Amino acid sequence: MEIRKILKKMLSDTALYFTCITVAYALLMIVVNVNEEEILLSAMRLVLNFIFAALAALAQGIYRMKNLHGALRLVAHYGILALAFYLCFLLSLSLPPAQVLIGMVAFTLIYATVMGIGALLVSRFRKNAKEEETYQSQFKKQR
Repeated sequence: MEIRKILKKMLSDTALYFTCITVAYALLMIVVNVNEEEILLSAMRLVLNFIFAALAALAQGIYRMKNLHGALRLVAHYGILALAFYLCFLLSLSLPPAQVLIGMVAFTLIYATVMGIGALLVSRFRKNAKEEETYQSQFKKQR
């Protein structure tokens, strides 16, 4: 793939991820702070959301590379996302080590569940696509 297309895809993925993460965070803050009239998002949180979105887009770009072995793509994807989650979300909260470990375990379980469901859907789709063949008439009219 051309480098310009890769960078364009990464930029659009980053923008999409950043928007989704920031909206989800803002909605979470609205739900958590019900009694507050005004909910403020800190600039640092927005920067960390952007860094996470950029790293997630990088991980997705690596995962899309078909010339790498599947296991290597999956390990790199998980590693980048886990590092981004730790640096951008867990480290900024100044949690005790036990809670950081629980957060990473929860991230790993959610990642494994989502990727497992995705792999199952892709395998079913490929299986159905192979079974679907063009119709060839077995009973041709004879003249």
